[in-house]
Amino acid sequence: MKKLFAMLMILFAAALGGAETQPQGFSARIIPTKAVNMADQFVGILPGRPPFFPKVSKAVCGEPFSVQVVFSGAEIKNGKVSLSGKISLTAPDGKKTELPLQDFTAKLSGDTRGVFLLPQNLQVSFDPPDPKGNYTFTLELTDRNASRTAMDSASVENVESVPAAPESEAMKKLADNYRAPCPENIVPAFRAYLKMIPAQKQKEKQNFNPLPQLAFFYFALKDNPQCVPAFAECFKKLHNEEKFLAALVLNFVSKDAAKNLNQNQRKAIAQQFPANPFAIEKAQAPWHLDICWAEFLIRGTKAPVMKVVNALSLARDGITIPEFKKIQQPTDEDKRKLVNQLTAMAAHWSIKSQAKSHPLVRFYIEAALVRKEIADPVTGAVAADAIAMKVKVTPPKK
Repeated sequence: MKKLFAMLMILFAAALGGAETQPQGFSARIIPTKAVNMADQFVGILPGRPPFFPKVSKAVCGEPFSVQVVFSGAEIKNGKVSLSGKISLTAPDGKKTELPLQDFTAKLSGDTRGVFLLPQNLQVSFDPPDPKGNYTFTLELTDRNASRTAMDSASVENVESVPAAPESEAMKKLADNYRAPCPENIVPAFRAYLKMIPAQKQKEKQNFNPLPQLAFFYFALKDNPQCVPAFAECFKKLHNEEKFLAALVLNFVSKDAAKNLNQNQRKAIAQQFPANPFAIEKAQAPWHLDICWAEFLIRGTKAPVMKVVNALSLARDGITIPEFKKIQQPTDEDKRKLVNQLTAMAAHWSIKSQAKSHPLVRFYIEAALVRKEIADPVTGAVAADAIAMKVKVTPPKK
């Protein structure tokens, strides 16, 4: 079994949850999870907003997950909390391993009555010859300021396999992955996607672009390298365009994944895509937004949401469709400005739509507005409108 303690890059996470929803006194929870957005949730949303804790109960060989610790009610002395503890791991054969936590002292930020994420987490994966069965993680966390210890436990079963959803459901589940991570659905979802391509082509015609859908598989495989071999086996059985699409994903997921391609396949991809099309630094076209949303739906992280928000500012250098139609001989610059406007409009619509289905989108944007992380006041006003939030906007100086 691979076990590694990791420290979050942040000093400490902001509080979540109000005092009315938290138990009295010092308490702690241990959370095995496949989620990769725990730190984003604690840093990126306001106190009082509910976090999403998808717990994992089963994991297959090589499938990474983390063991996180949250606590509340720690006594504060001189403005700081002071904690120590350990996580004990009991294997199916009864073998017990103690993993001490580093002593932790820090100043709290946010609502000190809320729930905090301990900035240490245990990265775990089962590997041969780990026996199959239940592995129990037991937490002992001591509040040294109050000389009180909280305990909790959780189990994860090392299993041979986790049944995948039927192809008809797999894509839908993968498109909501951050709420319930399901790496077992990557391959059946890809097969389902390939069957959808003819209808997508008929609908989009000359505007057919598979990259937004392929982005789901790119990000899912980036986070689940243990699934690359199964995806590569699927790739080997495909032909023509379907094979190229699978190759495109493998080529950019990792150097190891790209080894499944031959030289001619890699050369063909390099000619068409000299840079990674899934690595969107700044969203400047509507399909960029779709890739950002794919990343969010797989990972639940804040960064892709803010890239969509920042795309709202493109309207400052845009022209509307009626304005564009009045131009008798549009230049490339005119076309660029039209794309800017269309992208900004698409960003506004997509934020509004996603915020209704995914409260976490609204929570991220809400916190960014309250904390004045959005520099452009007009962009902030449009983002606030998209999530139906009232904010006071200072007009830009002329």
